[in-house]
Amino acid sequence: MQSLIQLKESISHIILCSVASVSIDSVWHQWFAQQLPDSAISVFDSSLDFVHIQNLYQAPSDLGNDRWAAIIGGYHFAQDGNYLIVNSGTATTIDYVNRDLKFNGGWILPGVNMMLQSLGSKTALLPNLSQHPQYEVNENIFGNSTESAILQGVLHAQLGSIQFVLDHQPEIRHLIISGGNGALIHKNLDLNAFPSCSVTLDPYVIFRGLRLWYLQTIK
Repeated sequence: MQSLIQLKESISHIILCSVASVSIDSVWHQWFAQQLPDSAISVFDSSLDFVHIQNLYQAPSDLGNDRWAAIIGGYHFAQDGNYLIVNSGTATTIDYVNRDLKFNGGWILPGVNMMLQSLGSKTALLPNLSQHPQYEVNENIFGNSTESAILQGVLHAQLGSIQFVLDHQPEIRHLIISGGNGALIHKNLDLNAFPSCSVTLDPYVIFRGLRLWYLQTIK
């Protein structure tokens, strides 16, 4: 934070995008207002639409702000629609925008580390591998030890979810992978299984969405 304050002369605008509680959001807003009083502050929230993208979630305001930012960020790569955003973090989210640029919904499942932690903390004998998972993909996909069985099972649960969506939505033309475990997902995904779909690993897709929102809404 100190380095951020040192750059305050060059920071003209701050965008807050959070999935925390309102009280925590308020703390951040106050902190930035105090530390960077000359910088404007805007709050990014999920909305009904953005430029050409329509949010058809049953209650648009319930859609996580990070998911909506990633969906907007996907537009950077696929302005013709038909794209799938996979964000692999604490949770893994899988969201689809169709060819009409309509977001109808998606999936939320436990992320890699959450799965590992759950197995380690909710069972009597299984180890907790969430801190330092050592993934070495086994060519026959089955683990031959308790540790490798857990790692293979968790990894392929993630990969299988993505594969299932792609199998049932063959019109998808763009797959964008992001998040802290995005590189792991990308490395182990069988890219030859869907030759008609371009695959992009982009750790900044949420930030691309926030930038697009800023350029269209604020600037």
